[in-house]
Amino acid sequence: MSLKVLSRDEIFAQEPEWREPGGSTYLAMYSSVFGGVVTDPALMVMPLDDHVINRGDGIFEYFPVVNGHAYCFDAHMTRLKRSAEIISLDLPFDMDAMRQIILETVAISGSKDCGVRIFVTRGLGDFACNPTTPERSLLYVIVLGKTVRQTFPDRMRTEGASAITSHVPLKMGFYAQVKSTCYLLNALMALEAHRNNADFGVWFDEGGHLTESSTENVGIVSQEGILKYPSFARMLRGTGLVRASQLATELVSSGELEGICQTDITQHDVYESAEMLILTSGNVVPIVRFDGRTIGNGRPGPIFARLWELSQRDMLEGPGEVRTPVSYR
Repeated sequence: MSLKVLSRDEIFAQEPEWREPGGSTYLAMYSSVFGGVVTDPALMVMPLDDHVINRGDGIFEYFPVVNGHAYCFDAHMTRLKRSAEIISLDLPFDMDAMRQIILETVAISGSKDCGVRIFVTRGLGDFACNPTTPERSLLYVIVLGKTVRQTFPDRMRTEGASAITSHVPLKMGFYAQVKSTCYLLNALMALEAHRNNADFGVWFDEGGHLTESSTENVGIVSQEGILKYPSFARMLRGTGLVRASQLATELVSSGELEGICQTDITQHDVYESAEMLILTSGNVVPIVRFDGRTIGNGRPGPIFARLWELSQRDMLEGPGEVRTPVSYR
């Protein structure tokens, strides 16, 4: 075999074959390595010796932009800061500067309906595990063309989705609190669900209590009409879950729900629930089959429908604290 030595122009051609599929959905990327924004997907790269690549040493956040407003932006930034504190990761900029960089990157993309991923990494260094090797942490921001409505296929909302109990080991309590880039267990859960023809996997802790899915929170509506969601002791504090629980108070006021509570939820509780819900940033998905059992009447339920309606309205018309305007150029 005779390996070809490639030139810079061959790697970063206008439309390189290696960048497809997917490259056309990447609208803009900020990198603190380069100190600016690129809009060519072929240039949206990270150095191989960034510790986030070879050690998973970094944190991230995702939020949707709807009608030119970043949804729950402050909540995501607060959680990003908390994740950094837990793993002793110094942020590369102060919070105000990071906010400005992120929102300006969205503005440069020109998209008013998109998704945004933020990565803060330990930084460049050798390939060792020592987190003190990098001289400084790094920030990457990527704007994705996929909208929040495209995150899950429409058939999940119209027909309902399926889930299974996952047998992949659960993250430790400490680790579950960090929005870490090391998602190997989450990925294995998603793979297990796929192999079992299910849409989602769901974790239960050693005590048999519900925690979360691979990238989403989970809740149920009991037969008594109470919206229940798990303790945050063994799972990430989901911004979508927190906002959904706030929106759901309107359903308590209207009598559509009897109450809302954070509590231990057993597998039996899930089996016997009236509704099972996936809750994430700007999205609500009904689970109508769990472990091969029918949930409720086997169709998306009324609380799902109302929470979906409320979440869509919240993204478009919600209060200022959940809708941060982007100043487009």
